[in-house]
Amino acid sequence: MPSTYIDQLRQGDQSIGQAYTLSQAFLALVRERRGDALEAWITEAAASGLEALARFAQGLRDDLAAVKAGLTLPWSNGPVEGHVNRLKVLKRQGYGRAGVGLLRQRVMQAV
Repeated sequence: MPSTYIDQLRQGDQSIGQAYTLSQAFLALVRERRGDALEAWITEAAASGLEALARFAQGLRDDLAAVKAGLTLPWSNGPVEGHVNRLKVLKRQGYGRAGVGLLRQRVMQAV
């Protein structure tokens, strides 16, 4: 999307502008891994008056320790989740047609 279109939307509706500003601030928190600024962002989003962002902020607040750890700690379970997803896809492809033997063979071929 061209930035002029986004600028027009932001100027046309204050709530769109506010949502854009808050979403860009959250994106910066995630990209820069600034877990220390998360609580301030949650407070600002909850007070914004935008229902969707307030619900999202409440969800973050409900699991604050985990979200903060994800934004600050250097560890990631991404590779493990990738393998789990790959195995689930292989399993789904064989539903109703294959037994454990074929599934094992397909898993070993995929590696």
